[in-house]
Amino acid sequence: MLSRLQSLLLIASLLLFSSPCLAQYEDNLDFPSYEYSESSSDYYNPGTTEDYYYDEGTTGSDQGYYNEDESYYDQSFSDEGVEEEIAEPQEPAKPEIPPGPPINLAEKSVRIGRIPYMSIKSMITQSVPLLRHLQKTIKAKEVRLVSTGKNYSTIIEALVRGNVDFAWVGPTAYLKSKEKDQLKPIAKARFGSDTAYCGVFIAPAKGPVQGLEDLVDKKIGFVDPESASGYIYPRYLLKRLGIKFTKKAKGKFLKSHDNVLKAVVAGKVDAGVCLEATLNAARAKDPELDKKIIILAKTPEIPSDVIICRKDCPINLQEGMQKALINVRQQDMPAGAPTFLPAFDEEFASVEAIMQAVGALEK
Repeated sequence: MLSRLQSLLLIASLLLFSSPCLAQYEDNLDFPSYEYSESSSDYYNPGTTEDYYYDEGTTGSDQGYYNEDESYYDQSFSDEGVEEEIAEPQEPAKPEIPPGPPINLAEKSVRIGRIPYMSIKSMITQSVPLLRHLQKTIKAKEVRLVSTGKNYSTIIEALVRGNVDFAWVGPTAYLKSKEKDQLKPIAKARFGSDTAYCGVFIAPAKGPVQGLEDLVDKKIGFVDPESASGYIYPRYLLKRLGIKFTKKAKGKFLKSHDNVLKAVVAGKVDAGVCLEATLNAARAKDPELDKKIIILAKTPEIPSDVIICRKDCPINLQEGMQKALINVRQQDMPAGAPTFLPAFDEEFASVEAIMQAVGALEK
């Protein structure tokens, strides 16, 4: 039996060990001010004189508002009868697959998949310097940024099938597929000195939602089920604050952060969640925007986007891409474009924990 003094020392040591983990999340609930600049990319092929856009059923345009028949789908957000996180049996880990053998990079057309999260014109303007740098550094035949769909799932599927060599995705999209599809991170985006960003809850200034507590059973505009800032982190925050939904609630996935902002301004939804960077960019273009909407809250900080590949990607292509990304210099890129740092799975442990918490709501 432990003595009384030994018991007290044991309890104290446990509290000291766990408090930093708890503080990490408690601090986030204060919604600290955070500035972030989202990068832009294009569908440009530096190997030719023509702009390149790989189109599989997309228009490549975000002008106007969403098409109410095609550009979103409804989902009920009922929390009724949901049990707190129930551990499910873990599947046996798949055997690790080795990198593929080296290839002749001089004959390789390297493709990087990314969702069309902004207008094609803007993406073309901003990504040309990056693609030229990658092509020159890797010494590849060409480097293309392509879109194979409107959401992260289609980009991941294209990567798994070999239609693209790398995918530029959010951390939650990567974590959802990394084990099943044998994926690995190559690099993460850095904006200035920042490697994280936030989502913001917004609502029409004169609408029925004036605070997060008013969101219950309202029509909410989200981005995508796998978007960290446009769905997963906002849902996590609402859960932490005890805001629950019944079967009357409707979520609309509008496919881009711009669409969410436009829908809120137009009163098409009662509230929405978009990138803080999207809001800041819109403010710069419309000085009256702050009179049209209100900011309800910010999400906890989210690790920046990652560049990923399959684990069996040719070893010299993996290493060449990582080196080329890490060597990107800010002075050589357009304003707002990122530089890159190496990425490691250990950095995403907190993201995985939040995904598990949100996943329990959807059972």
